[in-house]
Amino acid sequence: MKESARSVGRTSKKLDSPGSRSQSGPIEYVISLKDVSKVFRRSGNLRVSYSTLKSLFLRRERKAAPKKASQTVAIHDLTLRIPRGASMGIIGRNGSGKSTLLKLITGIYRPSAGEVALSGRVAALIELGAGFHPDFTGRENLVLGGAIHGLSKKEIEDRFEEIVSFAGLEDVIDEPVRTYSSGMYMRLGFSLAVHTDPQILLVDEVLAVGDAAFVRKCKEKISELRAQGVTLLLVTHDLSSVERWCDEALWLDKGEVMERGDPRRVVDAYRTFLEIGEEEELERELSDESSSSEESSSDGPQRWGSREIEILDVSLKNAQGEGHHLFHSDEPVSISIRYRSNESVSDVVFGIALRRSDDVVMFGTNTDLEEVELPSLGGEGELVCHIARNGLAEGSYFLDVALHRTDGYPYDYRKGVVPFKVRWPKKSAGVIVPELRWEFSTQGTGGESVTSLRGNGQWHGR
Repeated sequence: MKESARSVGRTSKKLDSPGSRSQSGPIEYVISLKDVSKVFRRSGNLRVSYSTLKSLFLRRERKAAPKKASQTVAIHDLTLRIPRGASMGIIGRNGSGKSTLLKLITGIYRPSAGEVALSGRVAALIELGAGFHPDFTGRENLVLGGAIHGLSKKEIEDRFEEIVSFAGLEDVIDEPVRTYSSGMYMRLGFSLAVHTDPQILLVDEVLAVGDAAFVRKCKEKISELRAQGVTLLLVTHDLSSVERWCDEALWLDKGEVMERGDPRRVVDAYRTFLEIGEEEELERELSDESSSSEESSSDGPQRWGSREIEILDVSLKNAQGEGHHLFHSDEPVSISIRYRSNESVSDVVFGIALRRSDDVVMFGTNTDLEEVELPSLGGEGELVCHIARNGLAEGSYFLDVALHRTDGYPYDYRKGVVPFKVRWPKKSAGVIVPELRWEFSTQGTGGESVTSLRGNGQWHGR
């Protein structure tokens, strides 16, 4: 996958986006990166701070051998062209190179190799308020910041009231910005940046710069700029924003392009990548817990019972019958319990419970409550409980499994035997995700029309 993704990153992709192509000419690219790399070098001999006179002399006596300098490749051999009026979402894990890429485009960083070219005025919402002087008033900082953004004195004067009004800082604009809250400080920086007539807008996780009302204003302003043909680069962990706002998505990992193209396709590939990583991490955690339990002389408080019949193994499986620790809310889950009878017992109940990480039991049942008729349990065997749709809200959970008599006497009780997680990309509130179907009817000249909207977002009319 990496090889194909890397080749995509090195090959120019054309975007069929609004305003990117003139009526008579080819696509006009306003951002162009060619074979760009950025390497950060870190010296092995770090400066040491001395808190006491004694530590100073001791340090001089112990002269450690110099360490070799290390380096981190933040961006590796990236070629990228973005046409005028296009909007691109840049996604990836922390440390993948997203912010470094924006800083290379703005000129904050110089590339270690390659070329970066821009065409048009840039507004970078990366570090809002960078350059503001704490002892200057908001008014003075707007004049200074506007000049830094390339506005003339008259342009600043003409837009001053609009900038202040958008930020909602009319009452404090003549106070020193060191008296502002962090939210007020960032709102002033955001308002200034979006009122400089940018042709290229770079946004790096700065949309949560105030209360809900101001965040809505920010999003509306960005949508307005997009409609005016402004080129947008959006760095965010909010994948739904990428799907909603962007014509194209770019997924970076360790400074390399993993995927590029249709936002829905790239976001789905990224989510799959994250889930595979989470699955592997959960498996490692479970393996470590199992190893520590084997080395211990006791099973600990998570397991108890008389063991006339005991649990040998417990696993969670997906629809394909594969062992998993990560599921979606709408996916089926099968609970497999392997057991062994050490003595002849006739009164046996199998119980399960799904417990949230804060110890709230989300669901629990057993074969007695479900009136399941069990066969003879001699020797070893397996019982599987199939849950057609788990319906759990996003979060971390544990599975409890128990073998006991109908009166509650425990044969083998294993609490938290399998950790697992549930993911749900759609926003919802509460602790469960039920399967829904919305239905409404309209009365028109052609008679009654009934339309259903199922929870998966597909329309069904009749």
